[in-house]
Amino acid sequence: MYSYIGGIMPRTSDINAAFAAAIQQNPKGYRYLDTDSFVMKLRDLNWHFSRADANAWIERYQPDFADKTDGQGENRYWILRNMGRVH
Repeated sequence: MYSYIGGIMPRTSDINAAFAAAIQQNPKGYRYLDTDSFVMKLRDLNWHFSRADANAWIERYQPDFADKTDGQGENRYWILRNMGRVH
């Protein structure tokens, strides 16, 4: 489950901020992120998600992002669908 380290309790809104900060734009203009970049941004804000936790959060709270991962693994490649938005 999600956890944090340190004396200051992280805010839930920090999760959304970390997600938004992890989004990049590829040369074709698509907005995307990978699980590891989201996890790293979360750690910067004192949240510690596993890859599985991060993927589950994206699936639940970011329905406009589709998993476009090639092959297996927990470091997924998420891309914003056409006309989608960050929630």
